[in-house]
Amino acid sequence: MKLPRRFVPENLNPDDEKKVSELYRSLLLRDIPVDSAALRQWILDWSELNSVLGEVSCRRYVAMTCNTADAQAAKAYADFVENIQPVINEYDDKLNKKLMGHPAKDSLKNEFGEWFKGVQVSLDLFSPDNIPLETEENKEIQAYQKITGGMSVEFEGKTQTMQQMATYMEKTDRGLRERAWRAMWERRLQDKDALDNAFDKLFAIRKQIAQNAHSRNFIDYIFLAKHRFDYTPADCEDFHESIEKLILPLLKELYKRRAAKMGLEKLRPWDLDVDPMNRPPLKPYSSGAELIEKVDQIFESIHPQAGKWARQMQAEKLIDPDSRLGKAPGGYQIGFDESRLPFIFMNSACTDRDIYTLLHESGHSFHQFALANQPIFPYRDVPAEFAEVASMSMELIGMSNLQPFYGADKEAIERSIIGELTDVIWLFPWVASVDSFQHRIYRFPEHTASDRSDIWSEIMDRYDAGIDYSGLEAVRRNLWQKQLHIFECPFYYIEYGIAQIGALQVWANFKKDPKKAIDDLFKAESLGSSRPLPELFAAAGIKFDFKPSTLEPLDGVVWDEISKFG
Repeated sequence: MKLPRRFVPENLNPDDEKKVSELYRSLLLRDIPVDSAALRQWILDWSELNSVLGEVSCRRYVAMTCNTADAQAAKAYADFVENIQPVINEYDDKLNKKLMGHPAKDSLKNEFGEWFKGVQVSLDLFSPDNIPLETEENKEIQAYQKITGGMSVEFEGKTQTMQQMATYMEKTDRGLRERAWRAMWERRLQDKDALDNAFDKLFAIRKQIAQNAHSRNFIDYIFLAKHRFDYTPADCEDFHESIEKLILPLLKELYKRRAAKMGLEKLRPWDLDVDPMNRPPLKPYSSGAELIEKVDQIFESIHPQAGKWARQMQAEKLIDPDSRLGKAPGGYQIGFDESRLPFIFMNSACTDRDIYTLLHESGHSFHQFALANQPIFPYRDVPAEFAEVASMSMELIGMSNLQPFYGADKEAIERSIIGELTDVIWLFPWVASVDSFQHRIYRFPEHTASDRSDIWSEIMDRYDAGIDYSGLEAVRRNLWQKQLHIFECPFYYIEYGIAQIGALQVWANFKKDPKKAIDDLFKAESLGSSRPLPELFAAAGIKFDFKPSTLEPLDGVVWDEISKFG
């Protein structure tokens, strides 16, 4: 639902630094009467310009990650980051000051008050010295992506991506799994020093950014920059402890049962994804197009609006599902803001897990559709703690109808559900590990690569669920390197733990009243980021609370579901 432009010329060249600067400058110099309507229109014009340029940036990011070997796509994105993004950053601070100093601002608090709160923080944190540093940070992230995007393994007579190699972890031949796992990690460790160097550069940049913003450290800086107004680093540490006490024992029990079924004394890292009864891997689909079609059928069965949005994405080719050499790893959903459209990037490998990846990213996409009518650019950028509720909820809700993939095969459906719920339990300790690791290293400003490995080893000991890494110590000490969030978006991981608690509540509501649960969720999603987190959660019929009193009964629901299948 692309709206007609009112302020930005239709023929604007987004690479023309002069023209882009002129538009921002015209906003800065505009004489805004002491009138709420005039100020509101100025805000909308500013939002329109940011939306246009934001979409350009996102589309170029998509093009670059879809083919990291495309030099032209990489250059287009780099040019935007180096030439246009600094202009946006520079004028955003000036326009923020103009906004916050306008006498009519208070009359718009009911509509824009949540945004104003963030604007004031941005003003407090802004330093002109950080503009070139943020550009440099983006360039270093791009360099990191080139390292990981170029990883491949010669295995079984062919060149395979890391995503394709992961499929071997479901093979019933234990020797084959071990060889594949070792081949993957031998390849990753070849780039250990390069990844350490990449992180060293990013860490130094982020440390300087925090100093320039007059923050005590990067942790203080990033919590403000992420507008985490509703919880603190101390709350995160409480979360880490709750996971250790409440969830880790469940994961240990799951692994103990798995080892018993496999006839093993201890599980090795290549024993975690194979079927414990030695059944062949589930093969739910054979192509990316089939994956999309069958997930769309799931959405049509659970809610009419979900089905409509899913079909729109399919028709407009807004999903790139397939893994291929040169494609960046991982998966994401990104919003094309001016067009008000989502885009899904993933690396499918014909596994059961891919079903849940697409359900997850589709949940993000539905969020984008739901909030499309939010009037300003900032309100269409949702806090991750709630954005991930939208995605994780769809994983759990999607389990209610796996027939498009497995028909009447009850055994396959049970295997899929158990796998998903096991992942839910596994996720909590991994989130706690990654988040704890980031808190530790960013409190240690002069650390070395070896220090990082030591810290990670201590955390692995804390959340040890019984996996045997004997003889694999080099891998265990560097497992953190496979988590792209640590490199690309620091401290963006605790959100998954908070959101999983929210998603479990949505799922519990869905089991009682499916339509109301999804209606409430979509209603909350339509609010964008116009309300604080506790209000967004409340609108969805759930609580923003990750204390043990909330966590324990939800894990009981998961455990009861798993226990149905033995």
